[in-house]
Amino acid sequence: MTHHNPKILGFLCNWCCYTAADSAGVGRYQYPPNLRVIRMMCTGRLDPSFPLEGLAGGADAIFVGGCHPGECHYIDGNYHALVSAALVHEIMERLGVSRDRFLIDWASAAEGPNFVKIITAFTQKITEIGPLGQAEDKNGADLRLELANAAEAARSRKLRIGLINASKEMMKSRHFTRPVVAGLVRDKCAKTLDTLFDKGIAAA
Repeated sequence: MTHHNPKILGFLCNWCCYTAADSAGVGRYQYPPNLRVIRMMCTGRLDPSFPLEGLAGGADAIFVGGCHPGECHYIDGNYHALVSAALVHEIMERLGVSRDRFLIDWASAAEGPNFVKIITAFTQKITEIGPLGQAEDKNGADLRLELANAAEAARSRKLRIGLINASKEMMKSRHFTRPVVAGLVRDKCAKTLDTLFDKGIAAA
């Protein structure tokens, strides 16, 4: 079964990716029409529940686009976005949802063509892995229900504190590579996630 038309929800930073997307449109660079855009003032405002809600609500994939690290309009917002993104990936893995369905990447306001390249490649990849549930070998409707429950759980106060602590450690160490950030998030949030998932988020 081919899935020609994946639904992709994009959370784009106003200062960078949104402007890049805009300039790509003006410059006649064609990017796939699959992307539905939500403009944010900063990717640092990305709540981990947003991507999970997006998937629960019918998207096949989520893209988060911000300024290059070091170029954030609000100093270091995009570094904090990496922490939220790591939690989203961690939760997706626990639910058995392909990590490929969630991408966070950077493009400056002047990089319209680069933005087009990122979105085109992402859309192709999602087209290949198919609608939610196909690559996972699970019922899509069941997965969306689990993702909705997980989005609710992602708002828990304990997880918030874990994320804040992971962010603090990251800023102290100045190590911003994704594996390091993923490790910090796992370290600070795993116990809470274990409890939440043991309570049966997946089955709730």
